[in-house]
Amino acid sequence: MATLTATIAFAWALAVLMHWWPRLSAAWRLRASVATSAAGLGFLVAAVKAEGLRESALTSVVLVGPATLTATASASASLYYYVLTAVCLLLGFAGLAVGEPLSRWLSARVLVSSVGVAWLVTLVRFLLEQSAAPPFLVQATGVTWLAPVAGAYIATGLPHERSDRRSVLRTLVRYAFLVRGFVALVGVVATRLGLGTHYDASAVTSVATLTGHSFSFVPGSWRQVVWLTLAPQLGVWPVFTVVAGMLGAALAGLLPRPAKRFV
Repeated sequence: MATLTATIAFAWALAVLMHWWPRLSAAWRLRASVATSAAGLGFLVAAVKAEGLRESALTSVVLVGPATLTATASASASLYYYVLTAVCLLLGFAGLAVGEPLSRWLSARVLVSSVGVAWLVTLVRFLLEQSAAPPFLVQATGVTWLAPVAGAYIATGLPHERSDRRSVLRTLVRYAFLVRGFVALVGVVATRLGLGTHYDASAVTSVATLTGHSFSFVPGSWRQVVWLTLAPQLGVWPVFTVVAGMLGAALAGLLPRPAKRFV
């Protein structure tokens, strides 16, 4: 329970920083960019010093049944540090080089900004799983935790004349399908190619449902992709995303509406 709480707290802290970055003042954006770049250099030092191999268990719950997919990733102990180095230096450089125009552009486009964060998190998690990163880090970089933060960001970022509940709901529906559609695309590629991350459902060849029926799948087949990847990601998870996002929006509604920039 303590590990789950720490994972969610860490994930939400990162989510808030990434979502609200465009609304920070120039001084705070500069501090965040410098700190991100410094973290990247720190990860680079750690990568150079790391030795040996790492192994990490990957677990995925298939929503169409109680089956659980577990795989083991093996990689150089330094590889996930290099992934973190690349991500941090890329974000830090972008913030330093084009921070002002980028923040203005994103501030006026809350849906694009939120979806961009989710797509980035999805790609980072894929790379971290491929590099056998520690489970805590992998689990914290997931789009599931982003939904309430995205809901709060969208609710406080829409223009006043369009910030009613119905407009927030419509925006969250678009957000849910854009995010989960991208996750589904990653899942299709991972399953068809047998890439071994938690997005890869090819190892699940038999699923027992709650009614006692059992379904068998050929690894990497389109039938497996449809039922174990597309059906959950496009049928179940968008509902969760919208509900969690509306809860975040409701919580944000209890607070005073913030200014577009934080001093």
